[in-house]
Amino acid sequence: MKLHFQPEPEAGLRAIQIRVGGRYLLPGGAEHVCETRSLSLSTIEVRAPESGLRGDPVTLYLDNVGPVTGVIQTIAPDGFTVAVEVGPERRARFAARLDWLAAQANGKADQRSDPRIVPHTRSVEVRRADGRVIPGTIIDLSMSGVAVAVTDLPPVGETVTVGKRRAKVVRHLENGFAVTFLLPFRPETFGQHVVL
Repeated sequence: MKLHFQPEPEAGLRAIQIRVGGRYLLPGGAEHVCETRSLSLSTIEVRAPESGLRGDPVTLYLDNVGPVTGVIQTIAPDGFTVAVEVGPERRARFAARLDWLAAQANGKADQRSDPRIVPHTRSVEVRRADGRVIPGTIIDLSMSGVAVAVTDLPPVGETVTVGKRRAKVVRHLENGFAVTFLLPFRPETFGQHVVL
């Protein structure tokens, strides 16, 4: 995927033209599926089936990014733009996520290039999309994914929960499968102490 950057009003902020799936919550509790058109630290352009009103608070839950709050800034026929409202600590994490997404989209951060470790706690439960729970053993772990030895293989493309982390099955191995996390670990929280 090729990325295009647009200058933002604030110096140093650039919008990444990238599609990220997710869902959003409007006032009153209505939740819908959405997809981003562009992301920056200040605004997110969203393709969505339904919009609130200008100035309404909205929470986005984006794959590989996590929750982002803001207010509806502009409304389009097929979506809306959110003015992002995050505190300084969350803003730094959000910026790191945007950098990670840009690197992924440009092919600079293939999941296999992430350093892999074997955590102290290797036992893990895998919850399938249909609710079944499979016992597994971690083969190795990176910030963006994990390889798990199991006897019952979920199909490639299935969204599963490995421990507490949602992930997508990306390939089968001789004795298990590998997933990419929907929300990667941050460097400061990753290490052999990690329990999935």
